[in-house]
Amino acid sequence: MYDRRDLVRVHLAAQERGFGGYRPDSSAYNAALRAHYTAMLDGLQRLFGLRLHEDAVDSLTHRVRFRLFSSTADSFFALRTPWSGFLEAGLLIRKIEEAGAEGERVMAASRRIDALTAESRESHLEMLDALVAMMLGDRAELTFSTADLRAIGVDDTEPNTTDHPLYEG
Repeated sequence: MYDRRDLVRVHLAAQERGFGGYRPDSSAYNAALRAHYTAMLDGLQRLFGLRLHEDAVDSLTHRVRFRLFSSTADSFFALRTPWSGFLEAGLLIRKIEEAGAEGERVMAASRRIDALTAESRESHLEMLDALVAMMLGDRAELTFSTADLRAIGVDDTEPNTTDHPLYEG
């Protein structure tokens, strides 16, 4: 079953900005995943009767709420840790750990930053969900099934990971 939280998550994932399982090593898989999220977003928006876009409704209330929604999404995407830019940090971690007490301080602070970043992401998702609930009004508690999506021509099957060029299954 898909609810408004899924609408939020699919909206975020469709933007291909570091959320949704994209892989840095596969543009083909990422293109398929983005197409999947875009189709899902379109389908869920149609089912909920809500377009997550500033100009979707000629209502000042909707535009104002969507601006906050958009700003919150941008803030969500901006969240990162000091380790975010490293694809492989094994050597760096080993060198920091070899630094003794100061290395332990770095690693302890890093663990706190990771925890706070995860907590902040959850708070962002909570805020986005609440904003969508406001925009949906009396439709906020609706849920939809795979059959509902398929009835409007949307296949909710995610791209197969075996299509990923580096798959070794």
